[in-house]
Amino acid sequence: MTLKLLHTADLHLGMTFNNRPYPDDIRKQLVEARFEALGRVVEIANKENCGLLVIAGDLFHRANVAAEAVIKAIDILKRFAGVTAVLPGNHDYFEPYSSLWALFRDKAFDGLIMLAERRPYRLYDYGIDAILYPAPCDSKHSAENRLGWIEGLAEKPEGRWHIGVAHGTVRGISPDFADQYFPMEEVDLAALEMDHWCLGHTHVCYPDLKETGREVFLYSGTPEPDGFDCRHRGAVWITELGDDGSHSSRLVETGQFRFKEIEKELRNSGDFESLLNELADEGSKTLVKLKLRGTLPESVYSKRQTFYNQL
Repeated sequence: MTLKLLHTADLHLGMTFNNRPYPDDIRKQLVEARFEALGRVVEIANKENCGLLVIAGDLFHRANVAAEAVIKAIDILKRFAGVTAVLPGNHDYFEPYSSLWALFRDKAFDGLIMLAERRPYRLYDYGIDAILYPAPCDSKHSAENRLGWIEGLAEKPEGRWHIGVAHGTVRGISPDFADQYFPMEEVDLAALEMDHWCLGHTHVCYPDLKETGREVFLYSGTPEPDGFDCRHRGAVWITELGDDGSHSSRLVETGQFRFKEIEKELRNSGDFESLLNELADEGSKTLVKLKLRGTLPESVYSKRQTFYNQL
């Protein structure tokens, strides 16, 4: 018997990109791309015959996201044939009277689980012999993680697989210089003796491998890149937990947009042509931050606007 799950996080649905100097048409595409990424995640989970889809926080970009974004997300999640578990992260943190999570609960369907309480969630009623142990965020910032309730359990409930789900940083792995993002220690995660940990918050995958075996924890990163500090293609983890204790995880790329920084030194028209050829291979879904330097002959420099217009 094997449990196959898809692990993702940090979709940040409802992100507007209004604070970034993008043209309106690009900004609108970036907003929609995040919903399209969720659609691809569900499609991959179905294609891979996953029984469980785990979203380890920040499905939404903020706690007061528009109702339309919540409804749209739930409509997409309905396409998944298995069980979906959604953890509140630090951007979409849970409050008892939160309009976001009240609407989410109201629109939820059988098979969509909101991991808002610090308690074990048994999946036996869904045909999965597993228990989820969530560490939901209840604020945007905290110097303390939310693992304490798990440490305080006298014993774990009976079940074949015990899976932790948390959102925050891991010291030494993900940057958190002010210790304000629910910081965790790898040794503490290991001490809780889970079969698997699905983590969110860091927007890059960890470990930086295409495939891996048993790890203390995995970060899925974001499935859709969202800025120039996010230079990967976007991905999710597909994890298989065997009844014999075996573990295997592999990365599946999901992203649509790419963000690249290119720095070039230009000395002649041939360098301009080379740059144009390089950028031509990127396609319409690549945003490039271009830094040019160098000294050009006056005859080439006077034509620079012609080259810029071709970019």
